[in-house]
Amino acid sequence: MALEYYTPGVYVEEISSSSVSMTAAPTNIVGFLGETRIGSVNAPTKIASFAEYFEKFIGYTLKDKMTPRGTVAKDVDGNVLKENVPNDKLTDLDWAVYIFFANGGGKCHVVSVNHASDASDAAAKLNEALSKEQAALSGAKDKKAAEASIAAIKKDIAASKENNTASNIDKLLVGADGGPNKRTGLACFKDVGEVSLLCAPGVTSATVLLDIVSYAEAANIFAIIDSPENLDELKDFKLSTDLKGLAGLSAKMASKQAALYFPWINVNDNGSTKAVSPSAFAAGVYARVDNDRGVHKAPANEVLKLADSLTYTINDSEQEELNKNGINCIRDFSDTGIRIWGARTTVSMIDPQWRYINVRRLFNMVEKSLELGTKWAIFEPNDSKLWGSLTRNGKAFLSNIYKTGAFAGNSEAESYFVKCDASNNSQEDVDAGIVNIEIGIAPVKPAEFIVFKISQKAPDAGGGEEEAAE
Repeated sequence: MALEYYTPGVYVEEISSSSVSMTAAPTNIVGFLGETRIGSVNAPTKIASFAEYFEKFIGYTLKDKMTPRGTVAKDVDGNVLKENVPNDKLTDLDWAVYIFFANGGGKCHVVSVNHASDASDAAAKLNEALSKEQAALSGAKDKKAAEASIAAIKKDIAASKENNTASNIDKLLVGADGGPNKRTGLACFKDVGEVSLLCAPGVTSATVLLDIVSYAEAANIFAIIDSPENLDELKDFKLSTDLKGLAGLSAKMASKQAALYFPWINVNDNGSTKAVSPSAFAAGVYARVDNDRGVHKAPANEVLKLADSLTYTINDSEQEELNKNGINCIRDFSDTGIRIWGARTTVSMIDPQWRYINVRRLFNMVEKSLELGTKWAIFEPNDSKLWGSLTRNGKAFLSNIYKTGAFAGNSEAESYFVKCDASNNSQEDVDAGIVNIEIGIAPVKPAEFIVFKISQKAPDAGGGEEEAAE
């Protein structure tokens, strides 16, 4: 309402603008799911560097964190202060987060579902106790009591093995949604709205992967999943244990919100070789490409940092069938190094509209941005003024995206449209409290196949251009 004016003069008033700017939602924040050595369990933890992850989930405080096993710290006299973390106590998640940051990752949220070190330490202590009891049995005064003690320890060992079986780990990973403060496993990410990528490094259980894909589809985020480390594991999916079987894996994981990578990648672990899940590298590349080029650029033909070699080497003819079926291969080229050489979703054979990863993720970003950027309109008067504001805001946002090269088309009019007016908002919709906004965008798609058409050309008759000019 305007102020009342009595004295002649100039008055300046601030008025609220009907135009509220929208910004692009983050696309490169990863949600990691798995086992750790220590740290909070079933509690999403924001991590901004590998050093931070090392301290919270691996447990050694070192001056340098060169690999998940750390670097031995020494005093001024060269005496060892801290030993490397034993290999058997490292997890796939430890390596994945390390690789993620090394390849350009900037921020992630980690959900640990279990302390792997607890299981290994407990098993070691039980086996040590069993050995002592068995050694003392012959000289025991009360052999019945000693035998009962041995039986009890064996029972504890069996229970420990049962609790640490793959099926039990699968249950921990899938988790359950018990509501606020009672969520476990995968459901924990419901409390983290900024996660746009989901990854469970090294997890190749069909049960868990299907749940991850289902969760990604429901949450409108993108899942990066691993192929088995060894092709023999394809029998768990009831597939043949060869490349033909691998080609069929995408059909079982078919989703416009998922990409699958093969093979695993060997890295240097203080002089030895360690196979790391490809999803760890892919997650880092996604983040790096998003930062450098934008989410519309396919996360492929990118160098993998710290990659030494591959667990399987494939050629062009072998990749042909895998690529058609939505298996993104990682290749080792003699001239350009180890690179991601595929950019397809697992639904590419079924739904060509969502064949490419960058197209799906671009839509995810636009949809999330619109959701976050139009909340101001909730409970505003549902009339032509609101429709006009939403139209202007939507066009302004998409115009900025267009300028990054994310849309196809020679002009903005060819690249997108926004419609919110009386033609798509009937009186029945208004009475029901509904505002309909129609948006269409033309995403740019990657040049997956570069084709040169070369033919022989006969020399010009008559001596060429100079003679023709005369």
